[in-house]
Amino acid sequence: MLGNRIGTTASGSAPLANAASGIRIEGFSLDNLIGDGTVAGSNTIAFNSQDGVQLTTFGSGNKISRNSIFSNGGLGIDLIGQGEGDLTNVVTTNDGDNPNTPQVDPDTDEGPNHLQNRPSVGSARTSSTKTTVKGTLLSAPNQTFVVCLYSNPAGGNEGKRFLGQTTVSTDGSGKSSFTKALAKVSVDKTITATATSAGGDTSEFSLPRKVVSA
Repeated sequence: MLGNRIGTTASGSAPLANAASGIRIEGFSLDNLIGDGTVAGSNTIAFNSQDGVQLTTFGSGNKISRNSIFSNGGLGIDLIGQGEGDLTNVVTTNDGDNPNTPQVDPDTDEGPNHLQNRPSVGSARTSSTKTTVKGTLLSAPNQTFVVCLYSNPAGGNEGKRFLGQTTVSTDGSGKSSFTKALAKVSVDKTITATATSAGGDTSEFSLPRKVVSA
């Protein structure tokens, strides 16, 4: 799915919303592409009553890349995990976040896109010339992932404007960190991130991090 406007008018800035999610991938759907990492292939997915992009059941390899996703009623990207429903709008817990199950899961969970862990944005600091983002990813050990970074209006928690991407490699315990210098983002906007595995499994958006002065 490339170059579409979903939930908006042709301009991409005014609402023409769906009553449900903008895009819903269900069943055992494999290797769908929502955006191809290019400007021309970017989709605008906004103003929908539920999630921007919703993935259910056991599909995998569904890559979501370099889109503009914002102002949706639910989550920007929602991987419907165990115990969740279409309308719960609950951020899926990363493996390793639960103190009762502290071991790193290899992100082969039963669920859409193997419930790929989302990154954590630890800081976003703006100087006179650039914004530097630091973060971490806890996922499958000894694997490579692409982390995409987005900016949002103050308080936003989806991914309105694609900023850039970086590649990270996890160590034997599944841990990795990243530092990425980006074009300047105004103070008080927020930064979010997604992680995509080599197999094309894209995560939900990270929790937002407010941009502060360096």
